[in-house]
Formats: sequence, C-alpha cells, structure tokens
Amino acid sequence: MKGRTLILLAALGALAALGGGYWALFVRPETTAEHARPPEPETLVVASVSGTVEVAGPEGGWSVATVGRKLSPRDRIRTGDDGVAELRAADGSMIKLLEDTEARVDALRRELKRLHLGSGVVEAEIADDPARLFEIEVTDGGVARTRGASFVASSDGKGSAQVGTRRGEVILSARGKEVVIRSGQFARLNPGAEPDMPEPLPASLFLKVAWPPAISTKREVVVSGKTLPGARVRVGRKWMPVGASGDYRATLTLPDGEHDLAVRARDIAGHITDEKGPRIVVDTKTDFKVHPPNWK
Repeated sequence: MKGRTLILLAALGALAALGGGYWALFVRPETTAEHARPPEPETLVVASVSGTVEVAGPEGGWSVATVGRKLSPRDRIRTGDDGVAELRAADGSMIKLLEDTEARVDALRRELKRLHLGSGVVEAEIADDPARLFEIEVTDGGVARTRGASFVASSDGKGSAQVGTRRGEVILSARGKEVVIRSGQFARLNPGAEPDMPEPLPASLFLKVAWPPAISTKREVVVSGKTLPGARVRVGRKWMPVGASGDYRATLTLPDGEHDLAVRARDIAGHITDEKGPRIVVDTKTDFKVHPPNWK
C-alpha cells in the first residue's frame, strides 16, 4: 500500500512538472507577446527645401516647411510652382517632391512606408532592403511599390499616372492587375483602367507651342500646344499636367505692356525641353478699330 502511494505521488509530481513546463514554454510567451510594446513609428524628415514648400497636420492649416521638420502619419506636404522638397527616411532613402506637388504620409513603420501622391511628381531613391516595403499611391487604387529602386512617379490628380524606373524594379498595381517595371522602363495608368504594359523610357521629348498674337488687346492670352502624353508643362510660372493626347492649353492674365513668354516640358525620364516665344505686347487702352471718316 505504501509503495502504491509513493508511485501515485511521483506520477502526480511528474504531471505537475510537465504542466509547469508547458506553461513556461507556450502559454507565458504568448501572454508576453500579447502585451509587448508596439514599435515606435518611424518618421520622414524634411532634409531640404527651396521655393514655396508647406506642411500641414491631418486637420491643421498649412505652414512653411523648415529643414529638420519630422513628418508623421497623416501629415501633408506640398510644393508651389517654384518649390522643391527632399524627405529623408531613417534607412537613408530619399524622396524628392518636384514643383507643384502635393502628397500625404499614410504609413510610417519599419516594414512599410506609404505615401499618397495627390498630384505632381515624386522622385524616389529607395535603399535596397528585402524587409522594407515602400509604396506610393499614385491614383485611387493605383499603387507603386518596391523593396529598393530609383524611380519617378507622376500623377495629374484626375486618375492618370506614370511610373518610370531608373534602377531596380517597381510593381505597379491597379484593378487587380500587376506589372513589373524594370530599369529603363515606364508604365502608364489611365483613369479606371488596369496599368499598361511597361515600355522603354522615352529617348527624347518634343514640344510644340502655339503662341498668342504679337499684339493683344485683351489681358487674357492663350498658349497651347502638344508634347509627350503624360508629361508636365510649365507655361509662364504655372505647371500643369498633360493629358493622354499630349495636348495642353493655358490661359494667362497679363497686364498691359511687353511680355516674354516661355514654355518648359518635362517627361517621366527626366528630359526637359524649353521653348521661348516672341515678345507679346498687351495693350488694352489703344483703340485699334478703323473708323470711317466723317466728311461733314
């Protein structure tokens, strides 16, 4: 009887030890993991600014951007027609916002950084890291992502976008379709459509301009023309996107006097083409009408 009691006590002790080991190995780590402190979000730092650059919080008003300003999720940043801004991530990646560009920070974590490009052009130099993903939402539902590449993304803010890769690979996805854009290629994304298949970056950029008459009796003058579809054009001091047809049209309001007009075009490959027009004279005071003579 005494022997059986000892055996029973030994069995109970073994079961208790086994249960304690199971708790230590499986239950306690899960509990600890559930209460683990989440990692601190990363930030993007404004590394440089030139011209007009402004930032705003999720609900706040716009204020002048300063070097060293840290952007957090839901912060917004925009550049004027003369503004350029560079953002630096903790891993050394650089994101450059060109003129007349607006973007929003959507996510900042070690494994994922995501920007929403409202309109304009962004140049990104993303450090190679298979554990980190960088994304830019170029249209509603259209996303470009990479784990290391040098690329350019542009958006007209109306559903059209382009992504061109200079180094590495970028995946452009929309409406359930993905295309891989490799070095030296670009792909277009039209409103409500799947991304086009990638093609080589354009080798050059043409620009045609129809200038207004040399003398105008109205302050509003029209400059129009044609260039590469998806490019951007600056007429005077104002940047504007170019539609799928490549046509553009700008109405300028000029005071009386002489004016030198110029047009600049920039494409996804970084080509820049300038055209300088003839001098325009705006004269709204002189009566240029031919009046019949009064013989009386």
